[in-house]
Amino acid sequence: MDRRDFVTLGGLAAALAATESAKAASAAPGLAGKTVIDFGVVPDSWGDQSAALQTAINELAAAGQPIVIPAGRYRAAKLQLPSKACVLGVPGLTVLMAPQGSPAFESLNAQEVSIRGVSFSGAAIAARECRNLTISECTVSSSPGDGIVCSGTGLLVAGNRVHACAGAAIWVEGGGIVTNNLVSGPGQFGLRLGGPERLGMLTVTGNRIEGTATGIAASSSENGYAMIAMNMILGAKKGGIRALSGNDLIGKDLTRGGSEAFRNLAIAANVSL
Repeated sequence: MDRRDFVTLGGLAAALAATESAKAASAAPGLAGKTVIDFGVVPDSWGDQSAALQTAINELAAAGQPIVIPAGRYRAAKLQLPSKACVLGVPGLTVLMAPQGSPAFESLNAQEVSIRGVSFSGAAIAARECRNLTISECTVSSSPGDGIVCSGTGLLVAGNRVHACAGAAIWVEGGGIVTNNLVSGPGQFGLRLGGPERLGMLTVTGNRIEGTATGIAASSSENGYAMIAMNMILGAKKGGIRALSGNDLIGKDLTRGGSEAFRNLAIAANVSL
């Protein structure tokens, strides 16, 4: 092969690569600016919107577009969030209503998922073993079970308002940060950290928790480590910060001292009143 043939083949390869890149890029603009309404989702309807919402989620996420849910109330449950899904609502005005016993969103083994500015009546999300999951500026109220549940790595649960969840308002297991959330009761736990077999590497700071039976409950599993600092806990009758063995509270209120009994927990500068 002489130099001219090499240059020609190289140019052809470059042209083909450019064509494929253009095709990939053109897919996203076709859906740019669309919201879930463009996929047949009907706000403020008594009908279940799960099927249409799932279609919107799948197509917008695949195109690299945000999943915008305009103001309105939507009945839906167990919506599956794939990798790269970015859900955006209007704070206080976009409301997802899930039936008892089901979360509005689920996600399994997904990466780079985010939910922002969505309100939930009932359970918000159950996300399992996700990587780089962000839940921020959301509101959750009146769940008969847990409010926000997530496990994995790179978790960020920040700036949410969670009220009256019968189980745990926020339950996080794995690696990540739980910060600046406002939690109010009644409910069993404000924050629940870790599970029976794993705690994870967690930083828990700057949360305000009021009226739950236990403010923060942390797994006593030595598989992981949690730093719990500068949280304000009010009216927790069973203790501001307690250790858990399985589902059972053990030991004394760790905001009063005694955290040295649990080598997996670093507890400092929390206030429990």
